[in-house]
Amino acid sequence: MENSQKYYQLLVDRFKKNGLNKSFVITVLAKFALDFDFIKVLDGFFKEDVIRRDTIGVVYSDEFAESDEGYFGEDKVLFYYGVDDNWHDIITFDELCNYLQIVCDFYVEKHNEEAEVVQRYLQKIKEKYKVK
Repeated sequence: MENSQKYYQLLVDRFKKNGLNKSFVITVLAKFALDFDFIKVLDGFFKEDVIRRDTIGVVYSDEFAESDEGYFGEDKVLFYYGVDDNWHDIITFDELCNYLQIVCDFYVEKHNEEAEVVQRYLQKIKEKYKVK
């Protein structure tokens, strides 16, 4: 548990050092990298079908029509953590790839044996959204 908290803080610091400071995106991605099957999470990002639970998850904007009450724009991703309606951040696909780059690099440092598959997923996600 102590290591998990230490790694969580190291990852948060890395996001902030790189100018990425959306707290709910950071919290969700850190939880995904440290507490979930991260390869499965990356597959979910590629398929736009990421883990979603009552208190943590990711929602893609294309799940809503413009006329829907929950609509939050085109080509965006909403990260939520907690139960309050305001406990979320919304980012673009370009921003998503920036956040994923940081968390993938961090994950690979801790799980070098999975480096190839992590990098392959990250590249596929970037290609999907036409991000360099």
